[in-house]
Amino acid sequence: MKVISSLLIAFACTASCNLVAQPEVSVNLNVKRSIDGLSTFDRSKYIVMHSMLTTTDWKGEEDKLDYLLNDLDVYFGRDNGSMPYYATQVEQNPNNLGYASPESIAAYGKTAREDYYGKTLSKLHKYDNRAHVMIGGQINQFWIGNHKGKDEWSFANTDAVGQYMGNFVNEFYRNDNQGPNKGPARPQYLEILNEPLYELVDVHHGKPIDTFIFHNEVAQGIRKVNTSIKIGGFTTAFPWFDDNNFNRWDERMKLFLDTSGEYMDYFSIHLYDFGYLNRDKGVANFKGARIEATMDMMEQYEKLKLGKVKPFMISEYGGRDHKTEATPWTAINDWQTMKSFSPMMMQFMAKPNLILKAIPFSLTKAEWSGNEGRDYAWRLLRHNDEKTGETGDEYVFTDIIKFYQLWSDVNGTRVNTDSNEADLLVDSYVNKNKAYVIISNLETSANSALLNLTELPSNPINNIKIKHLHFANGESTLTTTSQNIGVKNELPKSINIGAEATVIIEYTFSNNIKITAESDEHKYYATTYKQPIKANTALKFNINDVKTSEYGKGILRLSFGREHDLAQQPIVKVNGTLVTVPTDYAGDEQVFRPQVFSMLEIEVPNELLKTNNTILVTYPDDGGFVSSVTLQAFEYSDDI
Repeated sequence: MKVISSLLIAFACTASCNLVAQPEVSVNLNVKRSIDGLSTFDRSKYIVMHSMLTTTDWKGEEDKLDYLLNDLDVYFGRDNGSMPYYATQVEQNPNNLGYASPESIAAYGKTAREDYYGKTLSKLHKYDNRAHVMIGGQINQFWIGNHKGKDEWSFANTDAVGQYMGNFVNEFYRNDNQGPNKGPARPQYLEILNEPLYELVDVHHGKPIDTFIFHNEVAQGIRKVNTSIKIGGFTTAFPWFDDNNFNRWDERMKLFLDTSGEYMDYFSIHLYDFGYLNRDKGVANFKGARIEATMDMMEQYEKLKLGKVKPFMISEYGGRDHKTEATPWTAINDWQTMKSFSPMMMQFMAKPNLILKAIPFSLTKAEWSGNEGRDYAWRLLRHNDEKTGETGDEYVFTDIIKFYQLWSDVNGTRVNTDSNEADLLVDSYVNKNKAYVIISNLETSANSALLNLTELPSNPINNIKIKHLHFANGESTLTTTSQNIGVKNELPKSINIGAEATVIIEYTFSNNIKITAESDEHKYYATTYKQPIKANTALKFNINDVKTSEYGKGILRLSFGREHDLAQQPIVKVNGTLVTVPTDYAGDEQVFRPQVFSMLEIEVPNELLKTNNTILVTYPDDGGFVSSVTLQAFEYSDDI
């Protein structure tokens, strides 16, 4: 199928469509979908940028800032520089050498709060409700031996680092009962270090356990002076758990959960798709089933080790390409970065009970990187003359802005959706008389889907607006089309979506959409995980204490890691009954990876679900692991 360069709407399927079954997307506009009781789209959690209100990058760009925050309804996400910067400015405690002076931290904090934010940035206080960010540390200032403070003093130990971080939070932000003239809002989340193992282990060949002990001791230091902020780590850059036959999992994330899980309030990970990885390998994508397998493995082990599943912070995500990212700005690089934003975010949106915040990685100007930021690939603002044929040094938006334009209108209550094609992700929300249907295509060729919306006859549709973010003519293209629906006009029966593109369809109804039924989802975990696969030998998993219901269904999530030439479709029995196992999973086949690490979604009829369930999984050949088995149980209010 050729790439679609603009959005085409088909009104009827011709006879040739019968030759190949067309994917179908179904939306129950009247059925509220809740996940552990959460059903509202939280834009402050997802529609965020990797920036903060206090950065000097917005000086002279106030019009762009207002457009982002007011017109596009965007929020701030992360400040990864302030806490490390002030570690170089504060004075040493003369009475406790190797520790930062609490008085010096308080003095700098008061100046930053009341003079800079309170007065200098007073015109920006109208955006204060969008300024809640998470803060983080960097190894260049906080790893013992790296820090250089005022007059060249250094942190003596991890306790000194932790007490500095805790006092920084205490002094650089206003109290909850104060207004913006007393400083920015206090952050809720703190990451101890950003991507520490890449530098400390992969580059300098240290031991992961040293980094994890560092996290524990710093967390204890923070708690001596601050007991409220949520602490997380270890902010892994490359969660390739299946590498080296899952030894990477054992040596890193499992070891971290074993060593530091009790000290962390949440766990931070970064997830990237790579157009090319390490300059000598091909595509290495996370979006799709690899993300699900990665997060399910962490969740499953947390449940076993800690007795509960702690939440996630996705403090960076998006796309990269090691072959091109170090070169000057190109429109292709913007697409490589942005094309992963929507599908990944939709996967995070499906876990609102576990995701604290998900931050697409694109900085503001990145001038600190050198050459005025011109060689930094992930930017929301660029110089006008960086694009061939344009002149002038003023800042303009990169194509990344189109991601926020695509999502600018979406709001409301999640409603029930389904897709029979694993590579078409779907989600939907209703807000008064509007419905938003979002479809993201994971395939590298154009795709299409039949549209099946329920509960329409009693509430006529007046207008349909369609936004389509895709790649065309060498750049990211956001196409917006509108269609008035009159008496003689039919609703579109199907829709075409470009390669790795995302479509958002906005339906405007005559009256408010009525919610008349509910679907409530809960997730359950097997009592074992990471089981080695042996040919024709059933692996047994027990999932207990499941709440059953009169109406509903189950989705068994079976994650596995196997070499490419081994079977990927097992035989599965639920409580002694064979269930149908799909042949496809979301995302690519990971052909440039040593093996497939993925997740199959297996529908389980409601009548098979019991309070205590036994799942048997059998493969015909040896090798690899079933990494996790979890169950999504859906309780319906009636027979929807």
